Amino acid sequence: MSAPDAGVELFLAGRSCRIFAGPFAALPADAIGLCLDGANPRASEATLLHPIPDFDVPEDPDAFRATLQRFAGLLAASPERIGYIGCYAGFGRTGLALACLARMAGVAGDPVAWVRAAYDPRAVETPAQEEFARAFTA
Repeated sequence: MSAPDAGVELFLAGRSCRIFAGPFAALPADAIGLCLDGANPRASEATLLHPIPDFDVPEDPDAFRATLQRFAGLLAASPERIGYIGCYAGFGRTGLALACLARMAGVAGDPVAWVRAAYDPRAVETPAQEEFARAFTA
C-alpha cells in the first residue's frame, strides 16, 4: 500500500494527474484544493468547496459530479500544480471523492477496493459511502 501522502495517479480530463489527499488542514501551498468539510478552518483557502456532512454522502450526486469534473478540468489546465482533496481526517469523505474520481477515470472494478488499495485501507468509512461510490456514474 502506498502511503497516503504519496498521492494517487488517475487519468482525468485527458491527462495523468497525481492527486494527494488527507486532512484539509494539511493543504499544500499552491495546490488545487477540493475541501469537503465546510467547517474546516482552511476551507476558505479551497479552490473548490463541496461540503458533505461527516460520515455522510453528497446530497446531490449531480452537483458532486460537476464539482469533481471541475476539479479534473482545473488539474488538466494547470499541469504544474498538484491536486489535493481533503475533509476533516482524510478518510471517509475524501476516500469517497477519490473513489468517484476513479470511476470517472475509468478504473476497472470496485472503486472502494481501488481507493483502499491505492490510498488508505480506512478510506470510505460508512456503508452509505460505499454504496454511493459503487453506484456513482461518470
